[in-house]
Amino acid sequence: MAEFISVHEVCRLETIVKFILCNTSNRFVKLIALVISTKHAEVALRRLIELHLLHSYAKVHRAGHYVYLPVVSAPDDALLPPYRIDSFDFEELPQRRTIKHILGYTPSFDVIGDVAILPATSLDPSAEAEAIFSTQKNIHGVFQSIAPVSGEFRTRILTHIKGECGTKVKYQEYGLTYELDVAQVYFTPRLATEHHRIASKIANGVVVDMFAGIGPFSIPLAKKNPNTTIIAIDKNRNAVQYLKQNIKRNKTKNVCAVIADSMALPLGCNIANHLIMNLPHSAHQFLDEALRVIKNEGIIYYYDITTDDDLYQASIQEMQTHAAESGCSIDVVSQHVVRSYSPHHYNICIEARVYK
Repeated sequence: MAEFISVHEVCRLETIVKFILCNTSNRFVKLIALVISTKHAEVALRRLIELHLLHSYAKVHRAGHYVYLPVVSAPDDALLPPYRIDSFDFEELPQRRTIKHILGYTPSFDVIGDVAILPATSLDPSAEAEAIFSTQKNIHGVFQSIAPVSGEFRTRILTHIKGECGTKVKYQEYGLTYELDVAQVYFTPRLATEHHRIASKIANGVVVDMFAGIGPFSIPLAKKNPNTTIIAIDKNRNAVQYLKQNIKRNKTKNVCAVIADSMALPLGCNIANHLIMNLPHSAHQFLDEALRVIKNEGIIYYYDITTDDDLYQASIQEMQTHAAESGCSIDVVSQHVVRSYSPHHYNICIEARVYK
């Protein structure tokens, strides 16, 4: 009998899709199938969830080295691994009680390990926590962030709503495991696809991660590309302590963790082939130091928060101004929207080659 894999209900884009092997047949429905090799299945699942293209009521089907994913329509997305489109009779999943069924709406929340974090704008934290607990069996504690991420270390101020009170978690992303304390360090699961994209893009050379945190850019990059040397820097001592643990846990010896202020990097000039600047809202303050450290023809990955009426131009102009003041020039290699940040605001990435 064919082997089936069922996908757990996904209530938020960042929820990790888990599989349950099942050999029973029930009702079937013919849907569009995205057919992809098993080694690329997790990447494709994450991306389809982000694009709202994965059917939630049909079981994913596995046949040999291929997985059939039930999709709403054929995707047009450059970030998906190679695939083909077909039609397939998928087994229907039993309808489950969802958060939306309970509340009448789907609240926004982040899931990091076994902890759910509601935003400060939560409509009814107590009711939402109850709904999360009754539908998300992997969640052991629910907190609310009582203010936006802020402060020198971009940490959350959390209040406990339901369940266990601990804030230390283990989080898995693309086969890697991270330890962190959600109250002491900055982390968002909403950048999982971007972490993977960067890891797939850089093949060799010296990489400086200016705001490394617990290592979600540095560690997958090092794991996928052993010929790279990554210098992972952060000012938050708690973050660097977890970064060191995560380097050891994931066996990425080509990452060097450094406690330092990126406003004055403890590095020489012209050493980096690639430089990651994931500090939206504030990255422009560190451009002069980034331009000092980057090599001629090196690439800067610059992240910013922009509005829908000017996604890229103001950020590019900022980079060009700092480059000119440093005696350099830049050439924009690519630009893209990473995610929606808030109404009319977007998290964007600009990749720029520097000429000295």
